[in-house]
Amino acid sequence: MKCLTWNLEWVTAASRRLKVIQAMIADVSADVVCYTEVAQDALPNRFAITSDPDYGYPIKSQRRKVMLWSRLPWTDVDAVGEASMPSGRFVSGVTAGVRFVGICIPWAYAHVNTGRKDRKAWEDHLAYCHALGHVLERYSRLAEPVCVLGDFNQRIPRRSQPKRAYAALRDAIPDAFVITTEGLIDGEGKPLIDHIAVSPGLKPELVEIIPRFSPEGTRLSDHVGISATLKRIADTG
Repeated sequence: MKCLTWNLEWVTAASRRLKVIQAMIADVSADVVCYTEVAQDALPNRFAITSDPDYGYPIKSQRRKVMLWSRLPWTDVDAVGEASMPSGRFVSGVTAGVRFVGICIPWAYAHVNTGRKDRKAWEDHLAYCHALGHVLERYSRLAEPVCVLGDFNQRIPRRSQPKRAYAALRDAIPDAFVITTEGLIDGEGKPLIDHIAVSPGLKPELVEIIPRFSPEGTRLSDHVGISATLKRIADTG
C-alpha cells in the first residue's frame, strides 16, 4: 500500500493552487493520505477523519490541523490520543488492517507570541511529544501494525533544534519503529520536518518527495509532500 503526508498550508477550495495540488496527489495514487493544515472542503471528505477543530487559535469552521483520508472506511477512530496532549493536532484510526496516526506536532513558538500567548518556546512541542510517546506505546501493543505520519516540526537527525526537543521526539517514537524519512533531504537540499515512521509490522520499500513548486513554477505549499510504499510483514512469531 502507499501512504502520503503533506502540509497544505491552509489551501482553500477557491485557491488557484488547489487544482495543481489535487493533480499531484492523484498522480501518487495513495491508499491513505495525511493532510496537515488543511481546509476540509478543499479535498474529498468520504472516508476522511479529522482532528478536533480547537487547536488553541481562533476556530475557522473548515480548518483542521490533521485529516486522514483512506480509500476504505475507518474503524476505532481516536481524535484525542491522550488528555494531556495539546488539542486539535491528532487523529488516528484503523483502515486496511493498519493503525494510522496522523500528527501535527506544535512548532517551537506555538502560543508564545500568537494564539493564547501563554507558553514558552518549545513548551507545547515537548508536552505533545511526551503524550505521543504514551499513545504510541499503547498502540504498539495492539494487533495492527502502526504508521505514524504528518508534520513532526523537527529535522531527523538533529540539526539546529535544542537537544531536549530532539530527545523528546526520539523518546516519543518506540525503539522498534523505523523512521523511513530519517536523513532525507528535499530537492532544494533541505532536511525534512514531515516524516513517516512505521512499526515492525510494516516495511517501507520506496520514499518519494513532492516538491514545493509544480514543474510550471506554481508554489504549492511551504512544505514538501512525502509518499512511501509500505509492505505488510507477516507475523511469524
